[in-house]
Amino acid sequence: MPLTDEEWRAFINEYNGTINDVEADLATLLETVRLGLRNLATRGEVPDLEAEAIWLTIREPPPSPNRLNAHGRNLIRLREAGEM
Repeated sequence: MPLTDEEWRAFINEYNGTINDVEADLATLLETVRLGLRNLATRGEVPDLEAEAIWLTIREPPPSPNRLNAHGRNLIRLREAGEM
C-alpha cells in the first residue's frame, strides 16, 4: 500500500535525521582517532609515518554512505512511480 504524502514526508524526515546523526557520529569518531594517533606519535609509541598511513587509511570514506545514498535514490524512484 503506497504511503500518503504526509507519511512519505515523515519517513524522509526520519531518514534524513538518521543520516545526519550517523554522519555526526562518524565525524566525532574520526576526530577522536586522529587525536589518538597524534598522541601516540607524539609519545613515540607509533612512528610518525605509520600514524600518517593509518590516518590516511581510516579517513577514506566508507562504502556505506554510497549504499545509503543508492537506497535513498531507490526510495525516491519508488515514490515517483507510485509504488510507495
